[in-house]
Amino acid sequence: MTIADSGSRVNDAYDWLLAEITGFRLRSGAALSENRIASQLGISRTPVREALQRLEKEGLVKRTDSARFAVSQLSVAEVNDACDLLQVLDTYICVKAASKLDEHDIQRLHENIETMKAAAEAGDRTSWASADLAFHRIVNTIAGNQLVAETVKETRRRVQRFWIRGSSTQGRLLECSREHEALTAAMVAKDYAAIGPAVEEHIDHMRQRMIDMFEAAALILGED
Repeated sequence: MTIADSGSRVNDAYDWLLAEITGFRLRSGAALSENRIASQLGISRTPVREALQRLEKEGLVKRTDSARFAVSQLSVAEVNDACDLLQVLDTYICVKAASKLDEHDIQRLHENIETMKAAAEAGDRTSWASADLAFHRIVNTIAGNQLVAETVKETRRRVQRFWIRGSSTQGRLLECSREHEALTAAMVAKDYAAIGPAVEEHIDHMRQRMIDMFEAAALILGED
């Protein structure tokens, strides 16, 4: 594989590494040689290093004691920890946002849900992921707690890469779109008692899908 477009070398290296990691072709703890990756992709070490640094910020790559990069995939325990945190913080954010919603906010949320559903109907995982990101950005902005929003963003970014890649089927995207729609309806109605269960249902589905992925990968790779 050779990356010809110099303007997109970092992004292409990032996308390739992300696919290798989330596709479990690079196993947890695997060393990541900048020279070897650069040679494989037909580029210099600089864009590879920048791509690795981006992945490090997202928690998918870590530095070893020798300051080199290695894969840092999530364990089932880490998935559960992250999902527990997301459930608590997302519930807080959605309740806070619901208390502040105005007509413009409601319109934006409804338009976002329609975009999400259309992407799901088309089986367009990339567009669906963009709509999902926009949904959470809208809700976080309305809620107005920057510290919580940043914590949620970092946690979600780490786990959702796996979930999105493993939930590309039209049926699952549609199901998840309906979960967002139900959550939006509860927020618009200011039905605070319904927000928590709606968040819990969504997070639990994400949690189970990722755990299923990890367990399937363990069987394929012969891990205990």
